[in-house]
Amino acid sequence: MTRSISTHLVWACSFLLMFSAVAAESNTVVPPAFRMPAPNTHLSNVTIVIFDTETTGFSPVHDRLIEIGAVKFRGNEVLGEFNCLINPKRSIPWYVQKVHNITPKMVEDKPTFDQVYPEFLEFIDGAILMAHNAPFDIRFIAAEAKRHNLPLPKNGVLDSLALFRDWFPDEPSHSLTTLLPNLGIDISDMEAHRATDDSYFVNFVIKQEMERRSATPRFSELLQSCGGVYHFE
Repeated sequence: MTRSISTHLVWACSFLLMFSAVAAESNTVVPPAFRMPAPNTHLSNVTIVIFDTETTGFSPVHDRLIEIGAVKFRGNEVLGEFNCLINPKRSIPWYVQKVHNITPKMVEDKPTFDQVYPEFLEFIDGAILMAHNAPFDIRFIAAEAKRHNLPLPKNGVLDSLALFRDWFPDEPSHSLTTLLPNLGIDISDMEAHRATDDSYFVNFVIKQEMERRSATPRFSELLQSCGGVYHFE
């Protein structure tokens, strides 16, 4: 009887351990729910995450992400930063390295996209997103998520490139490195084509221009100037 009970206890413990392991492995990444801010919401009460990506090239199909950077803002307050270099498990062409100065050595010991992605989803929880030339960044993140069988973010995304084209139609270029000096903004401390720096400067322009246009800027004004909302698909 004692031997029988011991055998059953061993079997039960083994089953529980296996079940726990399977359950842990089956946990899926669940994007947080998202609700668009009401149009009349004062802009100072809207949480915005301005993000940017760096990649090994221009094709979401053939190239890979090597950096995601983002800054979370609400009004004048910086709520947090997110910046991760990503190991793309492939080479980075020399001509691409010249653009963002990210070398293979810098990413060889970094986490892969599927390891970084859950942290990114947590960071953007509840925020409206914005990126400069948003379709590019959306396509890359969506391609990486699908490649790893991970769900897409639910957040809406605004395009600051469309926004600046609407606000500054007479400017010859709306790339940040050209536009910002033309607006009288000192970018000497800006590391061009690195995700986090770009986010701070985009937010600065938005805040300055919205306050110039309205004493009580509303989310609807920003949304209209951006020309609509993108989604991860």
